Amino acid sequence: MRIAVLADIHGNVLALDAVLDDLRQRGGADLLVNLGDCVSGPLWPRETMERLEALALPTVRGNHDRRVA
Repeated sequence: MRIAVLADIHGNVLALDAVLDDLRQRGGADLLVNLGDCVSGPLWPRETMERLEALALPTVRGNHDRRVA
């Protein structure tokens, strides 16, 4: 089983897209898990959250996420 982990995205949807593209190029994963700190930061929090919600990943709230939600 191939497991991939996302963490500390901090609202950087461009970096998130780059990581997801790289993961696809490497053959994907059987399970993709998000370890939080998704949207805090000055970049693109709304767009990042929309992308993550569309993926419907198992997600752990990070310490920054607790501050905004």
